[in-house]
Amino acid sequence: MKKKKVIQIKSELYKITGIQRVMMDIHHALQDNFDCRIMGKETFSEVNPNLGISESDYSRFTNPLSLKDSVVIIHERRLLPLMWILTRMPGLNIHCIYIHHNELCGRKRLSLFPDNIVAISDRGIENLTGYFNYPASSITKIHNCVKETGPYSKRTKKINPEEIKILYPARINDVKRQLEIVERLNGKLDPRVRILFAGIGPNYEALKKTCDGNPQFVALGFRDDVPDLMKESDFTMLFSKHEGLPISLIESCQCGTPAICNDVGGNTEIISDGENGFVCNDWDSLLRTLNRLPDLSQEEIDRMSARARESYEKNFRFDTFKQKYTELINSII
Repeated sequence: MKKKKVIQIKSELYKITGIQRVMMDIHHALQDNFDCRIMGKETFSEVNPNLGISESDYSRFTNPLSLKDSVVIIHERRLLPLMWILTRMPGLNIHCIYIHHNELCGRKRLSLFPDNIVAISDRGIENLTGYFNYPASSITKIHNCVKETGPYSKRTKKINPEEIKILYPARINDVKRQLEIVERLNGKLDPRVRILFAGIGPNYEALKKTCDGNPQFVALGFRDDVPDLMKESDFTMLFSKHEGLPISLIESCQCGTPAICNDVGGNTEIISDGENGFVCNDWDSLLRTLNRLPDLSQEEIDRMSARARESYEKNFRFDTFKQKYTELINSII
């Protein structure tokens, strides 16, 4: 029996963000049971090789008719008007699923949502039902995931009060606020605390210049060993202006590394204050939390580490993610 086509469309495949990573997780989750392809506006040579997209799985999106007889998964609101038209054209037989990655506002009339939406967090569901008046019955909640790459080894890192290492893994831009973090914390941060920024982006050169010569703030650039860096760090941190459901916080839980974040997007569905990390909602709270990290006991760190791993196993495993997406696709074809 011929497998049903599932096509994901995403622009900006020359870079890697959390959305591109979720797209690849969906691709890997569905490829055993469906004929899966990824489409973008780039030529294959322009696609970031670190995404792991094979040439046989990729097509450049040039002709909407190539979507005939398929389930199309889109990750961007700007594609909604096009898909609204295509799903209503006789003979194309296109089903559309929209992945609602972030809370959105504005352009209500252009947000022509399809009959099936995946929301990755409770905040996303509230945004869809409250702001856009979209029916909750057409929303499927599926958390993002992180795939296991090998057997789990319990975290054994011991805290050194004289050097607390915090990894900040994120694209370097205004939303993730790396430059603002250095500006706000410089001169106030306990000298035993170091923040390591892993990633690249439009603000990278400015961040690198700002951090130069300051041992408490280090710009590492692009790293393809983020899980290893998490295991070597005492905490992971995100303090963004807004979020969806951050892969980096899920990775941190997978590694058993406690995390520090603010209450935006789905962060608190991953991190519970005082349980598997700390939730800070303003700059003063963040500074107080960071400056008391050297006083934490090994027992407290070990407890948070165990809770972090429990959070991952309960909510963010790839097998659960795969099952839910497979069930969703089967329910609409």
